[in-house]
Amino acid sequence: MSTKTPTRRIVEFYAASPRLARAYRSAARHNRSLARFAEMHELGHATVAHEIAKDVAKIERVVLSHADEDHLVLTDKRVESVVSEAFHLLFTEPATHPDQVAHWMRATKIRSENRLHVVQVDDLEAPQVSQLLGRVCFALGRDGTRGNIIDAYLAGDSVFVRGPKHRMLHVPVSSIRALSGQPPAVLRNFVIDPDGSFVHWPDLDVHLGWNQFLQAVDPDELRKAQQRTEGYNKRYGAAIRKLREETGLLQSTIEGLTERQLRRI
Repeated sequence: MSTKTPTRRIVEFYAASPRLARAYRSAARHNRSLARFAEMHELGHATVAHEIAKDVAKIERVVLSHADEDHLVLTDKRVESVVSEAFHLLFTEPATHPDQVAHWMRATKIRSENRLHVVQVDDLEAPQVSQLLGRVCFALGRDGTRGNIIDAYLAGDSVFVRGPKHRMLHVPVSSIRALSGQPPAVLRNFVIDPDGSFVHWPDLDVHLGWNQFLQAVDPDELRKAQQRTEGYNKRYGAAIRKLREETGLLQSTIEGLTERQLRRI
C-alpha cells in the first residue's frame, strides 16, 4: 500500500511497519513538503515489490524503522533492492534499550553512518517527526543543493549535524567561536528551522547554517568561502568606483562616509 500525491516525487519513504506507516500519514497531513513531494510505501504490503520495480532510480529512498519492532521485513529478499541502497531513519523511544539498537544493526547489517540516522522520539505522531521528515525532503530532494540540515544533536564536546546527501558532520564546539566555552545547558538548548536552513541557539542569539558548520571542519570549504567573499568585495568596490566616476562625485563629498572609508571600499 502506498500514499501518493499528484506532484512529481523527489523522495520515497518506505515504512517497515503499519505503525510507522500511520506515523508518516499523520506527518503528511501536517507538512506540505511531504504532501507535495513525497510518496510512502509499506514494505510489508503484497504489492510493494511491483511498486519498487516501477521506481525511478534517481529518486531518493528513505526507510523508516523502529528499533522496538520486528526487523525481518528489512531482510526479505523481495525488498533488498530498496533496503540495500536506501538511507535509514531508525526511531527509538526513551525506553528503548541500547541492546535493541545494536541487535537491529547486526541483523540488518546497516551500520554505516552515511546510511543510518538514529533519532529518539516520545511519540511517532508528534510534530517533531513531521518536521524531521519534511527536512529530509529539503535536504535529499530538489533543494538539496542549498545545504539544508536534516537533524542535529549535541554529544560530548561536539555538535553532530546531518545534512545533504546523508552527510554527517562532527563539529567540535571549540571550532565555532559563538559556541565555544558555553555551558552544556545552553548548548543543548537549540531548535532546528522547519525547513533545515539553520540551527538556532536562542540563549545566544546564534544562527548557524550547513555551510557554516561545514567550514568549521573543512579548511577547503572555509578557503572557498573566503575567496567568494573577497571576490564579491572586489566587484562591489569596482562598481562603487565606476558609479562615482561616471557621476563626477568626489571621494570627499559622499555624505556619511569619510574619504578614507570610501577609498577602502
